Amino acid sequence: MLRLEFPNISHKDSYERLIKEWGKFEKTPSSPSKLFVWKDFEDFLERVISDITHNEKWVNSHLFFLIDDSEILGWIQIRHHINHPNLIELGGHIWYGIAPKYRKKWYATVMLQLGLEEAKKLWLKKVLLTCDIGNIWSNKVIQKNGWVFERKTNDWAKNRYWIEIKK
Repeated sequence: MLRLEFPNISHKDSYERLIKEWGKFEKTPSSPSKLFVWKDFEDFLERVISDITHNEKWVNSHLFFLIDDSEILGWIQIRHHINHPNLIELGGHIWYGIAPKYRKKWYATVMLQLGLEEAKKLWLKKVLLTCDIGNIWSNKVIQKNGWVFERKTNDWAKNRYWIEIKK
Protein backbone atom coordinates (compact mmCIF):
# COMPACT_ATOMS: atom_id res chain seq x y z
CA MET A 1 0.00 0.00 0.00
CA LEU A 2 1.36 3.41 -0.95
CA ARG A 3 1.96 5.85 1.90
CA LEU A 4 4.01 8.89 2.80
CA GLU A 5 6.58 8.55 5.56
CA PHE A 6 8.81 11.14 7.15
CA PRO A 7 12.42 10.01 6.55
CA ASN A 8 13.93 7.94 9.35
CA ILE A 9 16.84 5.56 9.82
CA SER A 10 14.79 2.59 8.57
CA HIS A 11 14.91 4.14 5.08
CA LYS A 12 18.71 4.16 4.83
CA ASP A 13 19.19 1.13 2.54
CA SER A 14 16.33 2.10 0.22
CA TYR A 15 17.58 5.71 0.13
CA GLU A 16 21.10 4.62 -0.84
CA ARG A 17 19.73 2.40 -3.65
CA LEU A 18 17.49 5.24 -4.83
CA ILE A 19 20.36 7.75 -4.96
CA LYS A 20 22.61 5.31 -6.82
CA GLU A 21 19.96 4.42 -9.42
CA TRP A 22 18.77 8.00 -9.88
CA GLY A 23 22.35 9.17 -10.31
CA LYS A 24 22.84 6.68 -13.18
CA PHE A 25 19.72 7.94 -14.92
CA GLU A 26 20.42 11.67 -14.63
CA LYS A 27 23.99 12.94 -14.98
CA THR A 28 23.14 16.00 -12.91
CA PRO A 29 20.13 14.90 -10.88
CA SER A 30 17.97 17.99 -10.75
CA SER A 31 14.66 16.38 -9.84
CA PRO A 32 15.55 15.34 -6.31
CA SER A 33 18.52 17.67 -5.79
CA LYS A 34 17.67 17.96 -2.10
CA LEU A 35 18.32 14.24 -1.80
CA PHE A 36 21.76 14.40 -3.41
CA VAL A 37 23.53 17.29 -1.69
CA TRP A 38 24.44 15.65 1.62
CA LYS A 39 27.51 13.54 2.32
CA ASP A 40 25.54 10.57 3.70
CA PHE A 41 22.10 9.48 4.85
CA GLU A 42 22.60 10.64 8.42
CA ASP A 43 23.57 14.13 7.20
CA PHE A 44 20.48 14.14 4.95
CA LEU A 45 18.26 13.12 7.89
CA GLU A 46 19.67 15.87 10.08
CA ARG A 47 18.89 18.48 7.40
CA VAL A 48 15.38 17.18 6.76
CA ILE A 49 14.61 17.40 10.47
CA SER A 50 16.03 20.93 10.74
CA ASP A 51 14.03 22.08 7.68
CA ILE A 52 10.83 21.73 9.68
CA THR A 53 11.63 24.62 12.01
CA HIS A 54 15.19 25.87 11.46
CA ASN A 55 15.71 26.55 7.78
CA GLU A 56 17.83 29.70 7.54
CA LYS A 57 18.03 30.02 3.73
CA TRP A 58 14.57 29.13 2.46
CA VAL A 59 11.31 28.41 4.27
CA ASN A 60 10.30 25.71 6.70
CA SER A 61 9.15 22.52 5.02
CA HIS A 62 8.33 18.86 5.49
CA LEU A 63 9.83 16.23 3.21
CA PHE A 64 8.22 12.81 2.88
CA PHE A 65 9.12 9.63 1.02
CA LEU A 66 6.53 7.78 -1.02
CA ILE A 67 6.86 4.20 0.23
CA ASP A 68 5.56 0.92 -1.14
CA ASP A 69 6.38 -1.97 1.18
CA SER A 70 9.78 -0.73 2.37
CA GLU A 71 10.97 0.76 -0.92
CA ILE A 72 11.20 4.52 -1.61
CA LEU A 73 9.50 5.34 -4.91
CA GLY A 74 9.81 9.12 -4.70
CA TRP A 75 9.69 12.14 -2.44
CA ILE A 76 7.52 15.19 -1.89
CA GLN A 77 8.42 18.42 -0.11
CA ILE A 78 5.68 20.62 1.33
CA ARG A 79 6.68 24.16 2.21
CA HIS A 80 4.82 25.81 5.07
CA HIS A 81 4.49 29.06 3.12
CA ILE A 82 5.88 30.69 -0.02
CA ASN A 83 6.93 34.06 1.41
CA HIS A 84 10.19 33.99 -0.52
CA PRO A 85 10.88 35.66 -3.89
CA ASN A 86 11.85 32.44 -5.69
CA LEU A 87 9.01 30.39 -4.26
CA ILE A 88 6.19 32.84 -4.92
CA GLU A 89 7.07 32.98 -8.60
CA LEU A 90 8.78 29.70 -9.48
CA GLY A 91 8.80 27.14 -6.71
CA GLY A 92 5.44 27.02 -5.03
CA HIS A 93 4.38 25.09 -1.95
CA ILE A 94 5.00 21.58 -3.26
CA TRP A 95 7.96 20.02 -5.02
CA TYR A 96 8.14 16.32 -5.84
CA GLY A 97 9.91 13.67 -7.84
CA ILE A 98 9.48 10.01 -8.68
CA ALA A 99 12.51 7.74 -9.15
CA PRO A 100 13.13 7.10 -12.86
CA LYS A 101 12.23 3.41 -12.79
CA TYR A 102 8.83 4.18 -11.22
CA ARG A 103 7.77 6.97 -13.59
CA LYS A 104 4.71 6.82 -15.85
CA LYS A 105 2.93 4.45 -13.45
CA TRP A 106 0.72 7.10 -11.76
CA TYR A 107 2.67 7.01 -8.50
CA ALA A 108 3.16 10.78 -8.70
CA THR A 109 -0.60 11.35 -8.92
CA VAL A 110 -1.18 9.32 -5.75
CA MET A 111 1.80 10.95 -4.03
CA LEU A 112 0.44 14.43 -4.74
CA GLN A 113 -2.98 13.39 -3.38
CA LEU A 114 -1.31 12.17 -0.19
CA GLY A 115 0.82 15.34 -0.10
CA LEU A 116 -2.29 17.50 -0.24
CA GLU A 117 -3.55 15.67 2.86
CA GLU A 118 -0.28 16.55 4.61
CA ALA A 119 -0.61 20.17 3.45
CA LYS A 120 -4.05 20.26 5.06
CA LYS A 121 -2.44 19.24 8.37
CA LEU A 122 -0.20 22.33 8.00
CA TRP A 123 -3.35 24.50 7.73
CA LEU A 124 -2.74 25.36 4.08
CA LYS A 125 -5.97 26.21 2.28
CA LYS A 126 -4.57 26.27 -1.24
CA VAL A 127 -1.17 25.50 -2.66
CA LEU A 128 0.85 26.74 -5.61
CA LEU A 129 2.61 24.23 -7.84
CA THR A 130 4.81 25.08 -10.78
CA CYS A 131 6.35 22.87 -13.42
CA ASP A 132 8.24 23.24 -16.65
CA ILE A 133 5.89 23.75 -19.58
CA GLY A 134 7.59 20.89 -21.43
CA ASN A 135 7.21 18.42 -18.54
CA ILE A 136 4.07 16.76 -19.87
CA TRP A 137 3.87 14.12 -17.14
CA SER A 138 4.14 16.57 -14.24
CA ASN A 139 1.52 18.81 -15.83
CA LYS A 140 -0.81 15.78 -16.06
CA VAL A 141 -0.18 14.86 -12.41
CA ILE A 142 -1.12 18.38 -11.28
CA GLN A 143 -4.17 18.45 -13.56
CA LYS A 144 -5.48 15.19 -12.07
CA ASN A 145 -5.41 16.72 -8.59
CA GLY A 146 -7.90 19.56 -8.83
CA TRP A 147 -5.73 22.24 -10.43
CA VAL A 148 -6.66 25.73 -11.46
CA PHE A 149 -4.30 27.00 -14.13
CA GLU A 150 -3.12 30.52 -13.33
CA ARG A 151 -0.62 31.44 -16.05
CA LYS A 152 2.62 30.67 -17.81
CA THR A 153 5.68 32.52 -16.58
CA ASN A 154 7.51 34.48 -19.24
CA ASP A 155 11.02 34.30 -17.87
CA TRP A 156 11.23 30.67 -16.78
CA ALA A 157 8.85 28.78 -19.12
CA LYS A 158 6.80 27.34 -16.28
CA ASN A 159 3.12 26.70 -15.76
CA ARG A 160 1.64 27.89 -12.48
CA TYR A 161 -1.25 26.00 -10.90
CA TRP A 162 -3.25 26.47 -7.72
CA ILE A 163 -4.94 23.58 -5.97
CA GLU A 164 -7.55 24.28 -3.33
CA ILE A 165 -7.31 21.88 -0.42
CA LYS A 166 -10.65 20.32 0.42
CA LYS A 167 -11.76 20.33 4.04
